[in-house]
Amino acid sequence: MANLRSWCTVKQPIRVGSHLAGVIESHDDATGAVTLGAGLPNTYAKADTLAWIAERMGKDEVANFLRNKLPTTANARSGDVGEILATAYLREEHGCVVGPSRLIDRDHQEWAMRGDDALAAKVGHGGKVRIVKAEAKSRVKLYKDTAAEARDGLARNGEMPSPQSLAQFAERLMFTADSAVGEAVLMLQLREGMRPDNVDHLMFLFTSNDPSKYVADDLKDYQGLVSQLTITLRVQGHQQFIRDAYEKVAVSGP
Repeated sequence: MANLRSWCTVKQPIRVGSHLAGVIESHDDATGAVTLGAGLPNTYAKADTLAWIAERMGKDEVANFLRNKLPTTANARSGDVGEILATAYLREEHGCVVGPSRLIDRDHQEWAMRGDDALAAKVGHGGKVRIVKAEAKSRVKLYKDTAAEARDGLARNGEMPSPQSLAQFAERLMFTADSAVGEAVLMLQLREGMRPDNVDHLMFLFTSNDPSKYVADDLKDYQGLVSQLTITLRVQGHQQFIRDAYEKVAVSGP
């Protein structure tokens, strides 16, 4: 998806009180943008659809199709990249099941998606399911107010994944290779219900500056029962990185 370790240094998270905070630092923005751009087609469109268009009409028409799917405004692209990278982090670094991209089902390319920014699941020993509820924020410079926005997002619905988001997440998994995980998530939701001991929170911050003070303050102030992990992914050329990733798709196709 993003192959983070090919262009980033992934540092070991450190303790902040009883929670964790980690930093991922880009050492090669250009490679990161190319890698992200290569994965964007399957983030916004079903692979079978892209393959059908390529077979029937050629690669140029795939690019034309994707232009109608990709967001064009800087704000929309920035928000999407935050979610995409958060999802990639959960899969690549934690071995979580993330399922097909939820951005495929968006009604309009410029409209923000409702519900939780990202959900992931992992089935542990004894078949117990853990759900990760993630809130992603992408800003050129990120300060206390943005960390507070992310915290508000994680606090929604009593800090649990929204029932609608969780049901949609499970349904997206049902006809994939991870269908067993989808079934386990649905069983947990419908039979047992979500509890703090089933859930982890991820606050994922994509930015160019160092918000570590605000991250530490947020984690120290947190009084809830859900385990917390905050990850900051830093790239120096935040806006250029996003432009380069999308331009690769818009100009040349997948």
